[in-house]
Amino acid sequence: MARKSRSKNTNIELTEHDNLLISQIKNLKTQTTCFFNNKGGVGKTTLVTNLGAELSINFGAKVLIVDADPQCNLTQYVLSDEETQDLYGQENPDSIYTVIRPLSFGKGYESDLPIRHVENFGFDIIVGDPRLALQEDLLAGDWRDAKGGGMRGIRTTFVFAELIKKARELNYDFVFFDMGPSLGAINRAVLLAMEFFVVPMSIDVFSLWAIKNIGSTVSIWKKELDTGIRLSEEPSELSQLSPQGKLKFLGYVTQQHKERSGYDTIQLENTGEEIKSKRRVKAYEDIGEVFPSKVTEHLSKLYASKDMNPHLGDIRHLGSLAPKSQSQHVPMISVSGTGNYTRLRKSARELYRDIARRYLENIQIANSEK
Repeated sequence: MARKSRSKNTNIELTEHDNLLISQIKNLKTQTTCFFNNKGGVGKTTLVTNLGAELSINFGAKVLIVDADPQCNLTQYVLSDEETQDLYGQENPDSIYTVIRPLSFGKGYESDLPIRHVENFGFDIIVGDPRLALQEDLLAGDWRDAKGGGMRGIRTTFVFAELIKKARELNYDFVFFDMGPSLGAINRAVLLAMEFFVVPMSIDVFSLWAIKNIGSTVSIWKKELDTGIRLSEEPSELSQLSPQGKLKFLGYVTQQHKERSGYDTIQLENTGEEIKSKRRVKAYEDIGEVFPSKVTEHLSKLYASKDMNPHLGDIRHLGSLAPKSQSQHVPMISVSGTGNYTRLRKSARELYRDIARRYLENIQIANSEK
C-alpha cells in the first residue's frame, strides 16, 4: 500500500510535475537500481540513503534498500547505535548473508526476505553483514561455471535476481542496492540482477578512471552471462528470472568536497532564496567539466535512453550536515539543529528533491522506450 506523503517535513511541496512522475512510476513494476563505483569515498552510501528517504518520506513511495556492502556502512547509518549493537551481537543475525548463505550448501534460495522497517528514513532495509565477504569465493567460482552454461553457477549468479523477484511480489516501488567499492564477484552478481545503475562520483581524476573501468567491465559481464544462458539447459526459464542483457546506466551524481577561500552566492531554484557556499577548487572544476564527455565516451552504449540527461545532480559541500545526519541516524533533510543547520538543511532539501526528480524523469524515459 502506498504510504502517505509527508512533504511538510521538507518545507518543499511536491509540484504537479513531481506528483505526475511518481504516480506514473508507481503504476510500473518494481524499479531496481544499484549505486556503484569501484572507487571508494564518493558519497555512495550517503546518496543511496538520502535519495531513498526523499522518495519514501516525501514522494510516498515504498522503498526497499539492500546493504550489499560487507562494511555495512548504510546499516550503521540508518539504525540506532543500540539497534546496531543488538543486531551484530547476535551469533547469526537476519541479514543479506541469510539470503545468500543457503546457496553455498546447495539448498537453493532462501524462502523469505529478512526485511525490517526504518521509521526515521521511511524505507525498509535488508541489513548488511560482514560475513557477506566470505561468499566472494563462492560467487567467483560459480561464475566460471555460469559462463559455460552450468545451472549451479547460473543459480548462484542469480541470487540477487531472486531477491528482486520476491521484492516485486511485495509490491515495492523501488529497490536500491548499496555496494562496496570493487569489481568483485558480489558486485557482479548484484549488477547483473539490476535494471539500472547509478554512478556516484567525486570530482577527481580517479573517478575518470572509474568511469572507464565500469563501462568496459559491465559490458563484458553482460556478454558472458548472455552466453552462459544460451548454453544452459533451460534458457527460457532463466531469462524470465533475470533481467540479463537489460542492465542500463541511468545517470551519475557528482560530489565536491574540496574548497578554497571565499564564497559564491547560490539562488535556490524553488524559493529564490540566496545562500552563500564556499567556492570550489579551480582544478577540480576543470576535471568536472570533462565528466560529461567521458561519461558519454565510456558509458553511452549502456544508456537507459539516448534522450535522458545522465547528470542527476551535483552535491555541493554541506559542511557538518552529513556527519550530523549519521550521528542522529536521520536523513539530512530531517537533521535537528538551529543556526547554521537551518541553512544547510534547506540546501539538502532542495538538493535531494532535484536529484529525486531527475532520477524519476530518467526512469520514466527509460520505461517509455521498452
